[in-house]
Formats: sequence, structure tokens, C-alpha cells
Amino acid sequence: MALKGEKPSGNLKKFLDAGKNDSRVLKAVERYVLTKPADTSRSSTVLHPSAMVKDDWCHRSSYFQLLGFPPPPSKYKASLSQKRVFQVGHDIHAGWQNLFKEMGNLWGKWKCNECGDIFMGTPKEHDPDIDIKYYDYLEVPLVYEPLRIHGHADGILLGLGEPLMLEIKSIGAGTFRFEAPQMTAKYDGNLDKMWDNLTAPFMTHIMQAGLYMKLAELANLEYQPQEAVFIYENKANQQSKEFIVAKSNFGLMEILDAAAMIVESVEKKTPPACNINANTGCYQCKGYDNA
Repeated sequence: MALKGEKPSGNLKKFLDAGKNDSRVLKAVERYVLTKPADTSRSSTVLHPSAMVKDDWCHRSSYFQLLGFPPPPSKYKASLSQKRVFQVGHDIHAGWQNLFKEMGNLWGKWKCNECGDIFMGTPKEHDPDIDIKYYDYLEVPLVYEPLRIHGHADGILLGLGEPLMLEIKSIGAGTFRFEAPQMTAKYDGNLDKMWDNLTAPFMTHIMQAGLYMKLAELANLEYQPQEAVFIYENKANQQSKEFIVAKSNFGLMEILDAAAMIVESVEKKTPPACNINANTGCYQCKGYDNA
């Protein structure tokens, strides 16, 4: 070991020098992830419930997107870390859905890889003799064309009391920063303490589930849940919490009225003002100034 003031040499020097080198693996992974083509499967020419329930839903930006203009660039910097955040969230969703699939409680849209059929229901209803592993779950499509709203709920659960709209959420420190900044401040960003004191779903999640239940009603779905179950999983330790919330129209009529206004504006080719900042516009609609 080098003495104080003495330059390291030998194996110690090699060890310290190795720490200065660029990553051999993670850099390669990051380059691969960042060069992958962007996912364009999410249409921008419809209104998405997950965006509509947020405080920063820009009506003007949605107007231009419904006309076919490209969506605004993301405000998040593309990075390996950001991509992994989304992937972890996706994996948590898939894990819970797979559990409910195996239990036989998951209702929605399915693809049977044994016969090729795509159907709404449960695998058991389709063919109880086909192994569950041959079914791919395609969630619950919720479409209301008069307002051009297209969404996908995580699922509808049957056989656990009355039908439940399923919402699965992966929860990390970033979730609290965005959804409950007051809790982040109160507990100095300590995820364990924030998680322990979380006693209800976040409001945007409640609004999203409420909109899904309303869409199930408007679309005259076979099952129209009057309650939603939220399954929250802590990203740090895989602890989970369950919350049940009853269906309510609270705050939804304003959202649906805004959607109707946007659709009408598209028909008239008259862009609405930005509802976030009527004077200068927001980051989502400024790019359409010359449209």
C-alpha cells in the first residue's frame, strides 16, 4: 500500500487506473440502447387517457397532433438510466399481469398462439384445454371514437368480488417527486419513509383509473367496474400495497369537455389557445407556432 504522499505503483496503480477507464460493458449497452429506433407504436393522432389526466395536458398540442403533426420532443434526456426506468416499470406490470393470468382472474384482450384467435374474455372461456402459457395478454382496449380517445387499462379482475379495474404502478423516489412533492420534502426524499407513509393512491392515478372506468361505461364494455384496485410495487424492495377506490365522476367531466372542445376545434380547423400558458404557450405547443 502506498504511504501518504507516495505515488501508487504496481498492482495498486493498475487498480486505480482501471477505475479511470471508460466502461467496457455499460457504455456499449448505452450506445446500443440509444441507437435503437424509437417506438412509434403509440399513435399521436388520438387522445390518451394517461396524458389527459395530467396537470400539464396541453389542449393546443393535442389539437395539432390530432391533425397529424408530430408530437413534441420529450422533455426527458434520452439515457440508459431513463430507458431502464421505463423497462423496469414494464417488467413489473408484466409480472403482476402474469400472476393474475395464472390465477385465472384476468379479463381482457388475448391472443391464443395455439389457434391464432384474438378475443375478449379469459383463456378458460376460450378453451380450458389449452395451456395458459400459449396465451399472450393484450390488456383492455378502451376506445371512445366520438372523442377520439384510445387507451389500454392494465386489466379487469374477475372472481375477487365485484369486477375491478386493475391499475399496476411501479413506485420509486421519482414517483414521489412528481406525484407528491410535499412528501418528498417532508421525508427528505427517503423512499423507505415515504413508502411507509403512503396511505392512498396518487391523485393522477385515481383520475386515470376513473377515466378508464368511465370509458368502459361509454364503450358499453361487457364488464364495467364500479371500483378500481391499485397495486403499487416499490421498485427498491418489491414490497407491494393495495388500494381500492370507488368509481366517481370527480374531475372527469372537465376532461371530457376539453376533449370534446379539441375534437370540435379539429373539425373547424381552429387551434385552441394553450391552456397551460395562454400568453407564450408551453413547451408542448411552442413548436407548432408556425404550423
